[in-house]
Amino acid sequence: MNVAITADVHLSAGDNHPERYNALVNILDSLAAQDIEILIIAGDLFDKDCSNYSRFEDICRKYPQIDIHIIPGNHDPDISRSVIVGENIRIYDSPALEEFNGLSFVFLPYSAIAGMGENLGEFRPGKRWVLIGHGDYFGGLKQRNPYEKGTYMPLYRKDIERFSPWKVFLGHIHKPLNIDNLYYPGSPCGIDINETGRRRYLVFNTATGHITSETLQTDVIYLQEKFLVIPDENEVERLRNDAEGRIAAWELTEDDRKRARIRIKATGYSSDREAIMGCLKTVFAKFSFVKDEEPDISSLYVAKDNRRNTIARRVLQLIEEMDWEFGGKEPEKEQVIETALSVIYGAGG
Repeated sequence: MNVAITADVHLSAGDNHPERYNALVNILDSLAAQDIEILIIAGDLFDKDCSNYSRFEDICRKYPQIDIHIIPGNHDPDISRSVIVGENIRIYDSPALEEFNGLSFVFLPYSAIAGMGENLGEFRPGKRWVLIGHGDYFGGLKQRNPYEKGTYMPLYRKDIERFSPWKVFLGHIHKPLNIDNLYYPGSPCGIDINETGRRRYLVFNTATGHITSETLQTDVIYLQEKFLVIPDENEVERLRNDAEGRIAAWELTEDDRKRARIRIKATGYSSDREAIMGCLKTVFAKFSFVKDEEPDISSLYVAKDNRRNTIARRVLQLIEEMDWEFGGKEPEKEQVIETALSVIYGAGG
């Protein structure tokens, strides 16, 4: 049996964000085509300003063959069975144990006063079971929800070791993430420019445990890139090659390109800021910028001191030759280069 899982749809009031409703419809259309009869939404189905649920109910009525199981998230903690009506809608406003095809699912709605581990002690789901929750995972995961500071209904590594769920599916982090047997499906539609790339939902086979990622055809695909400019006679050509490589790595179809909204930023030091701006405009001319922006070169400084340029090239060569594993607990290479250049040129080049 296949079960679909998404989270963080953030349906809004009125017609402010029709693309989010369209993403949900896209998921349901895809499930109908695959004869998948269960969709689980792991919290934040609605945005915090939404209190009229009739549009969502109307959508669900069009897919009576799909049962929709929802836990409230931190943005929609007040949704319940008494406020959202639908024959195929089930809302778990308190912790619950449900079985699908003989497999136990523990549903944990968001709580502001308890972690997930504190709620799991009351269940004895058996040897093989699945956790559906909404909150932050603390167990080697650096990513946090950039929109919300603080800790939200934490799940700790020790909780997983103690209760041994077969699979864990969480909402709250909008970026798609997989860590061992823990999955964040991510938001099915980018909430803003910071949620880049194609979006997805997950399909979980309850018999085999196999999980597939299904790409969604969203109304918009957000993309952003940051380029570090290093001053020398080849800086424009190097930037052009780098930018063209980034575009190729996006692997966009022509239809994807039309739906893409981009943000581009250049930082570092240049001997010709005008040429850098012209290069970026030319390379990305076929794309639409978010909010009709232009490439951002506000953090690109002028560097015309040839002596410093020579020092910078030598330092960059030494960085390339370093026997140092960048990333992880250490800074990324780009961070090291940016810091080195700021020392050589100063804040304003």
